[in-house]
Parts: sequence; structure tokens; C-alpha cells
Amino acid sequence: MSAFASKSLFAVLLASTLVACSSKPTDDQSGDVQSAPVTPQSEVSAVDDQAVQAQQSAIALTAENFHNHPSNYDGSTSSRVIYFAFDNASVPAAAFDTLRAHANYLKGNSNAKVRLEGHADERGTREYNVALSERRAQSVEKFLRVQGVSAAQIEVVSYGEEKPAAYGSEEMSWAKNRRVELNYLAGRP
Repeated sequence: MSAFASKSLFAVLLASTLVACSSKPTDDQSGDVQSAPVTPQSEVSAVDDQAVQAQQSAIALTAENFHNHPSNYDGSTSSRVIYFAFDNASVPAAAFDTLRAHANYLKGNSNAKVRLEGHADERGTREYNVALSERRAQSVEKFLRVQGVSAAQIEVVSYGEEKPAAYGSEEMSWAKNRRVELNYLAGRP
């Protein structure tokens, strides 16, 4: 095929694609635009907020999202377990408000002390799991320290896989074992 024929074929295909992608208004869309009801922005925002909240509460609790599921955290000092993703030491976003509540409590009560106990699931070597659970506890410590908590109020302990919260060798048990527990040694909230 000659270069001219190739270019011509390409131009024809491009033009037919553009024509096929164009649309004409249907009977439902061809009405007068000015007669459409106008919803105030505040009502739209309220509806959007409700939709987001409904969507978040409808998210199924699975082993894949367990660490970042809103049902694990209430944004207060009542939540004392922070869950982590597999082979990960990053503090999950869903836990931020809960950790901020702990930080505010600790900052306001200089006699309060907390032990951050890091844990891992059974997968991996014992040494790796101890190191991973220590990194998790240190991540929580760093979060609290950035919020202004004194280092003297925080103790970090790493248990690895030695103290499981759930016994079993399936995804949900493993998800429950990847955690940092906040245990108050003095001045409990």
C-alpha cells in the first residue's frame, strides 16, 4: 500500500470515529434548559456528604481493608488498637483521628504514660516479624511525637508474632494480628 493510500485510509478512519462519537440530544435531553430546576449548592453539598457517609458505612469489612476500615476507630481514646496492612508499617489514614485523640490526652496529662506494643501475623521469620512489629510501634510513636507528645511518655515494645489476638491461619486472623496496642501504664483516660 502506498504512503498516500495509508494516509487517506487513516484520515477516513479518523473522520468516521469522530462522527460515531458525536451525539445528538434525545427527546429527554432536548427540552428547554432554563426550565430545569436549580438546586442550591448547600443542598448539593449536604446530599454529597450523606452519599459519602452511606458509601463508607456500606464498605464491607474484609481482610484487605481491615487495617483502614472506619469501624475499627472511633476517633477517641476508647480505640486502643491500630491495625496495619500486610508487610506494612505505615499508620493507616482511618486511625489518624484516634491517634490525635490519644496525643491530645497525653499532652494534657503529663503524668500519663503509654506503652506501644507492636505485633505481626505468623507469616515470615520470627526475626523479621519482631523487626516489622517494632517498625509499626515506632510509626505510631512518631505520629504521637509529631502531635507534640513527650518522648518520656511513650514506651515501645515489639512482640512480633508471639501474642496473637486471633488464632487461625486465614486472612482475617492475620489481619487482626497485624497491630499496635496502646496500653496506658499510668494516667489512663
